Amino acid sequence: MKNRWIAHLGSIGLILVFAATASAFEADFDPSTYNPEAGEIINFEVCQSCLGSSDFTYYWDFDNDGDPEFDTDQELVTYSFDEDGFYEVVLTVRDAGGRTSVAKQGIVVGAVPAVAVRELLVESDGAIYVLITVTMNERFSSVGIEENIPDGWAVEIVDAGGALARPNMDERQIEIVWMSMYEADETATFSYRLRPAYTSILPTLYGEVSGYSSGTRHVMGITGALTLPR
Repeated sequence: MKNRWIAHLGSIGLILVFAATASAFEADFDPSTYNPEAGEIINFEVCQSCLGSSDFTYYWDFDNDGDPEFDTDQELVTYSFDEDGFYEVVLTVRDAGGRTSVAKQGIVVGAVPAVAVRELLVESDGAIYVLITVTMNERFSSVGIEENIPDGWAVEIVDAGGALARPNMDERQIEIVWMSMYEADETATFSYRLRPAYTSILPTLYGEVSGYSSGTRHVMGITGALTLPR
């Protein structure tokens, strides 16, 4: 049966921090896996070093519908998804004074031929370093990535990882393709850098990874970081 996964990934917040609005803490978390099976228990752990010593309440929204499934003062929670698909998990951290910070990550549930994970790093000059790692779950060929380029931001390819890569400024996206055949457990990586050009608006990123397995083309949303701490 053909599996087709398409996800338009939500916002990756960033980094223009103003003294008047900056939070004294930053929400972040790590899931124990980005590609669980339906019904598999996943650990979600809040990054404590990002927060400081205040008392916090954590609100967990596992399907990004605006209605948190949990609110707790515990740094570690467990959850399982009943159905296959792409999920945007949202953590909102609130301190005793009512200030909040939000972090989002993507999770893909169920069997897919490849999983792409996005990692983000704020550099000292305000640029955003983006690393995407694609791990093959089965034989996969002609692997491609499409990432949007936010309006008002300049893009620089850092390491194409052996892929053919180009920024398509007409479509405002980066297009990457590896023409090789990959076996299960092999990986491909690609990195690029975003720089704020003429905007102070926090950008929105989304992306897809695609390729062929057993003669069928599959398209899957990119998991991992969707927002950066402010």
